[in-house]
Amino acid sequence: MNMIKINSDHVCHSNDIQSDRLTSDNKITFQVYNDFQSMYSMRSDWDDFIESLGGEIFLTFDWCQTWWKYYGTKRELSIFVFRNGSEICGILPLFREKIWLGPLSIIVIKMVSSDFMPVTMTVPIREKYIDQVVDLLIEEIHAKWRWHLLHLGAICGKYNSLKTLIDAFKKETINKYACSLKTEDVQTYFTIADNWESQVAGLTSKQRTNVRRTFRETSGKGIEIGSSLASEETLSQMFDNFVQMHQKHWQGIGMAGHFVAWPDAKEFHHEIAKIQYGYNRLRLIEIKFNDTPVGYEYIYRFGDEYCWFLNARVDFESNSRIDYKWIAFHAKVENALKDNVKTIDAMRGMYDYKLLMGGKIMPINNIFVYPADYPSKSRVFIFRLLAKYISIFYYKIWRLRLAPRLNVRLQPFWKKWVRFHPLAS
Repeated sequence: MNMIKINSDHVCHSNDIQSDRLTSDNKITFQVYNDFQSMYSMRSDWDDFIESLGGEIFLTFDWCQTWWKYYGTKRELSIFVFRNGSEICGILPLFREKIWLGPLSIIVIKMVSSDFMPVTMTVPIREKYIDQVVDLLIEEIHAKWRWHLLHLGAICGKYNSLKTLIDAFKKETINKYACSLKTEDVQTYFTIADNWESQVAGLTSKQRTNVRRTFRETSGKGIEIGSSLASEETLSQMFDNFVQMHQKHWQGIGMAGHFVAWPDAKEFHHEIAKIQYGYNRLRLIEIKFNDTPVGYEYIYRFGDEYCWFLNARVDFESNSRIDYKWIAFHAKVENALKDNVKTIDAMRGMYDYKLLMGGKIMPINNIFVYPADYPSKSRVFIFRLLAKYISIFYYKIWRLRLAPRLNVRLQPFWKKWVRFHPLAS
């Protein structure tokens, strides 16, 4: 088993290191694991801890392990597990990698699952232990690694310990390190009411009218709306149908679609969907009009929250009075009520249609910690500035504007861009 138990009070070079950090009211220890296989015995405790924090499914053991299988090549894994006695107080699955931009490189420490897909996450440390955990983390990575930048992000909008975390890093990094916070992008959350009628009652008058008109129109045309969840027997076929419909819609408007744009996305999601189905967390909803599939909602349930990852739908140009978003939203809300779900995380980006459905936007944050000495600080600054301008040209100008107008068939994102763009200034 590749595990190291760390003495935080002195430096040793033995492979069998044992010690504790004492505080006035608790004793914090931590262990570092270099692979997931060594941690199988604690996968249930891992997931229970993440759920107790209200964390995202992206931080669960199997999600992280599967992500690492697909995206961990040429990256060095170190999973920190912090405990106060037998109580887990923090799990930080980190990895280190070197990224080159032309002649310039930096060594970055990031969270597992934080790139190669557009997700946000909490920082999985119990709030009352943040000061001690940050102290131990900084001390250990300073002693163990050569590095230029520690990136924690993207941190989800609902995370309510951000100030405590920032203050802890600033306190522990005085003189030796600098710490900065970057707020960029937003994500949308829906609060689930007690029933569908109450959910609609919380909308504006105009949107309540749109809801009634949509369901009246489908009823008047004799359209029977049905929805069903993927089962063990139907999962593979339903997932393939969902991917095909999703891609057809986005490629029809000149975009790549999630399963082409993000490298290995189809293979990753096909595998993780099967794994999470086994935990009763997958909610792949198929929506039908008169037994004909017209849309899919790709969702994960974890704790009392839905993660609404993606959707797919056919075009309804022949009848603009059928506003499909209300039909899909009704299916999500009805399933959420059955699951006692309180919140739907609609993930990253500003989408007007989500706001019309009652979604509330919250900011996404990123924490950057880096050595305060002039050579390291300058290297990080130049790298992040270069990453910013490359990202503007590659993503915003080329992929979003020029390529669709030129009818260029978009390929998967440049893997190096996927790795460096979260670090851009």
